[in-house]
Amino acid sequence: MLNTQHLITFRTLVETGSFTQTARKLGLTQPAVSQHIQKLEKGLGEPLLIRHGRSTELTEAGEVLYRHVQDLGNCYEEFVNQWQSYVAHKEAAHPSRKSA
Repeated sequence: MLNTQHLITFRTLVETGSFTQTARKLGLTQPAVSQHIQKLEKGLGEPLLIRHGRSTELTEAGEVLYRHVQDLGNCYEEFVNQWQSYVAHKEAAHPSRKSA
C-alpha cells in the first residue's frame, strides 16, 4: 500500500529538485526524505529517480507516478472546495446548526 506522506515527499522532491529543499519544506530531515523515496521505490518495485549528485532526474516510472500524484492532488483540492461549499450551503440553510 502506498503511504500518502511518501507521495507528498516524492511530489515535493520533483517540484523542488532538491532533497535539502524538500526536507526544509516538509519539516523532515534529509535522511527521512531519502527513506520515503526508497520505500516508495521498494513498494512499487521500480526506481523513480536517477540521482546525479545533488540533482535528480525522473525515470519513466517516476514520470508516470508524478502525473498520477498531481492528479490526486487536484482531485483532493476539488474535494476540499466542494466540501467547503457544501458546509457553507448547509450552514446558510440551517443557521441554528453548527458543524463540528
